[in-house]
Amino acid sequence: METCFIEDRRFVKLQFILSWFSMDIKEWCVVIHEPSGPTRSSQYEHSSIPATVKKLFNLQSNFLTKRDAWAGTFEKHLYLRDTPRNDCPEKLPEVRTTLRHTGPKEDVKLSEFQIELIQLASQLNGDHILNAYPEIGRGMTVGTANRYAEDAVKRFLEAGRAALKAGANESALVTMRPSLTSRTADEQYSRGHESF
Repeated sequence: METCFIEDRRFVKLQFILSWFSMDIKEWCVVIHEPSGPTRSSQYEHSSIPATVKKLFNLQSNFLTKRDAWAGTFEKHLYLRDTPRNDCPEKLPEVRTTLRHTGPKEDVKLSEFQIELIQLASQLNGDHILNAYPEIGRGMTVGTANRYAEDAVKRFLEAGRAALKAGANESALVTMRPSLTSRTADEQYSRGHESF
């Protein structure tokens, strides 16, 4: 795999993302120096990827954060293809082996990474404002956490659809609040989970 070097930092992720969007680098073996904008202090960093996508596709929505609004973009080093790529497989081969030889172990405690994912899910359903937030996920099993995360995403998407139906701007952020009084015991993930 050829790589693109940006100020001595190896940027292999860029090649994957660009190939995913059916784009090409004009020249792969080139050193890309500091960007020319959008500000005088802008630099290339991971936030350059969403900033470049926004610029290439002329997206009208706001930047995700001030960081990607500040980040340098790569559009002058890229070009959009006039035709789709023709070197990609149309059908992927059937997977004949499994990486997991047993079913999910739903009764085990969560790893630190899984706890962080549950804390991330709590941002979606509003539970992050509860006093118990720092400990959320610590008493959960894998099965309980799976139900919690699925419900958090479901409720967040439902709230987003309801906001759009009510006339909210499509780029507005939905802020959820915990609704502990309206949840049933099953929805509060009581099976094997005393508190979050």
